[in-house]
Amino acid sequence: MSRIQIVRKLAGLLAIVLISGTGYAEDSKFEIGLRANVLLGDGVPANDILGLGVIGRYRLNNGWFIGAGLDTYDYDFERPWKIIGLRQDPDVATIDAAADNTVLSGSLGRLYNETDHGFDWFWTLGLGFSSANVDDVAGPTETGGTFDMTFDVGNEIHLMATLGSSYNFSENWSTSFTARVEHHFMDVLITDRVSGNTAKIDSQSPLGAYLSLNYRF
Repeated sequence: MSRIQIVRKLAGLLAIVLISGTGYAEDSKFEIGLRANVLLGDGVPANDILGLGVIGRYRLNNGWFIGAGLDTYDYDFERPWKIIGLRQDPDVATIDAAADNTVLSGSLGRLYNETDHGFDWFWTLGLGFSSANVDDVAGPTETGGTFDMTFDVGNEIHLMATLGSSYNFSENWSTSFTARVEHHFMDVLITDRVSGNTAKIDSQSPLGAYLSLNYRF
């Protein structure tokens, strides 16, 4: 399934929920939203990870809530030839590997200053399960040879924490800006078919944020 198809399905799911939830805002427990994500890493394996997703929240008592998310990301796996100890031909534009990731997550959070108009704020702690993919990549080396790399990528576990604020336009509609910090347990084996060099990546700890448009019902 392509990225465009996934985004269309996410938007369709949101539209169905919005239609079915109309008229029930007075006793609203559910909230669903579309969000745009950015995560910034240290370059091993990624600098910037951009994505879109659907998030949901169910309100419990005393400000507590449980949440869920489904997010899809596209990014560059930065300079894999460097990670395995090779040097790319400097006369060629920097070669990265194309990567994508789908993350299913759950969270527990607390909402403060609950209101139907104006600002509130919240925090969450969560756990995510990720299925990632990295495309093979090849190119010339500094010494006149070539590299041809393949990636054996296992599933990932993500620890997540957020701190955010929402502005409530009405009983139904709000927008949220949320800072986030994550730690990803990874299992990536990089192999160069030409030299036989290998390297493993077992974690990264990106920082980032998301902006979402939310509907409560």
